[in-house]
Amino acid sequence: MGNRYYAHFIAEPPDVAAHAEWTGVVELTRPLRSQAEERELSLVLACSMDVELEEIRIIDWSPLH
Repeated sequence: MGNRYYAHFIAEPPDVAAHAEWTGVVELTRPLRSQAEERELSLVLACSMDVELEEIRIIDWSPLH
């Protein structure tokens, strides 16, 4: 079983007029590193949504137990 996180974020791709706000559960194969959690989560979200890292803005996140 993976490590699950709740994430609330905004995707801001430059080619789209309106920004998209998302909430959901992200499951990773390993826990986030303690020093770079938000950046690492942003990277995973950007890759899965096919947008650039700078286009993801995390509003809130937390590990699920």
